[in-house]
Amino acid sequence: MTQLINVTGPGCVSPPPGPPPRIHLIGGERPLAFLVEGSRLFALERDFFAALETGDPGAEQELFAATGAAPRQPDFDSRLPEPAAISLNISQSCNLSCSYCYADEGRFGGRARLMPLEVALSAIDKLIDGARGRRVTLGFIGGEPFLNREVMYRSVDYALERAQDRGCTVGFSVTTNGTLLNRTDVSLLRDHGFAVSVSLDGGARVNDRYRRARGGASGFQQALRSLKPLLDNPGKARIAARATIARDDLRVAGRVNALADAGFIEIGVSPLRTSPDASLVLKAGDWPRLLEEMIRAAEEEWQRILRGHGFRFSNLATAMKQLHAGSAKPLPCGSAANYVSVSATGGYFSCHRTIDDQRFALGTTAAGLSTVARESFIKSRHVDRQEPCRTCWARYLCGGGCHAEVLSAGRGGCDYIRGWLEYCLRFYDRLLQERPGLLETSQRRPK
Repeated sequence: MTQLINVTGPGCVSPPPGPPPRIHLIGGERPLAFLVEGSRLFALERDFFAALETGDPGAEQELFAATGAAPRQPDFDSRLPEPAAISLNISQSCNLSCSYCYADEGRFGGRARLMPLEVALSAIDKLIDGARGRRVTLGFIGGEPFLNREVMYRSVDYALERAQDRGCTVGFSVTTNGTLLNRTDVSLLRDHGFAVSVSLDGGARVNDRYRRARGGASGFQQALRSLKPLLDNPGKARIAARATIARDDLRVAGRVNALADAGFIEIGVSPLRTSPDASLVLKAGDWPRLLEEMIRAAEEEWQRILRGHGFRFSNLATAMKQLHAGSAKPLPCGSAANYVSVSATGGYFSCHRTIDDQRFALGTTAAGLSTVARESFIKSRHVDRQEPCRTCWARYLCGGGCHAEVLSAGRGGCDYIRGWLEYCLRFYDRLLQERPGLLETSQRRPK
């Protein structure tokens, strides 16, 4: 029996009722066993794998004894520290009119508004005062944040000044449609090392189907004109494209290729699960097709890797990093734990997707961020308290799914997630054997 490392695995069948599984077996040319508690993965000899398949208790005992360490279940400290990251919804308004936008063009069901400077500075004060020497991240989001660039610029200067005074460091991020950037904006992003996430769905034809300027002009062409100086010379900035996949066009590889041709070196996709246009939201029969398209895109990525290139498909790259680190998490993300989002009027919410939804309210910049509300929210969303998550072998890899999407749209994509994780596990195994240099050295490398 040979240890591979910490990782993940799945199957495309809903988890059966009963006690939480401790082992997930993955057959194939190279049989694998995934130990759920602790996210540990082992390559096995065929005879030993067959014994585990029969439920042989002696084989299970031998497997757990061979791990050497006691199983660990991920948990969180109920005494939450202050968040290390916030996003400011500085513009709850947008210059585009995307038909599928979950955020209602940034209005979140209300009226368009811009964040006053005093709200932004108050949130920054609370972020940095709570840092206690840690690095913190300040994000800008909307709507389209560059509609309120004055507040963005002044917030960056203020955050840097306050961080220096308090002995911590601060990083910056922005999510944008890319259409409004001017020369000064590009300099800001370069000089301060922004992580820039650009919302584009592929080439012009694919992107402009749902993402157009209010006058009908091509959002894709506007974005590329504005972004070209940054793509050509990013400086300290890191630029990524993120494409939304609606159910009428599930192709993934074509989007990745088109955005790579446009100059992006990091490209991810996200299936549409909530939208004011229900006809565009993925339905039950769409998930198997999306999985096929994701795998097709990943196989194209594999061929590029064999030719000596690095990752550009970020969904795959992120999975590889998490598997290599032995990811085991009780929650899907840092929402409400180490990250919160601030509305234009100064309300704290669990993340940027839940702005102005009182189910996710966590306080205000005036009254303060409620630790009690955060702890209550997080405890209620722990993956071991969710159904059917608690009996799923992949629960500590998935973390239970996006809080906002699950509460709004349910868990229709769970089989897809398990299928993608299964594929990623196999991809990871291939990568370790044929291109191990793409992953940093780990203490959990195969023996």
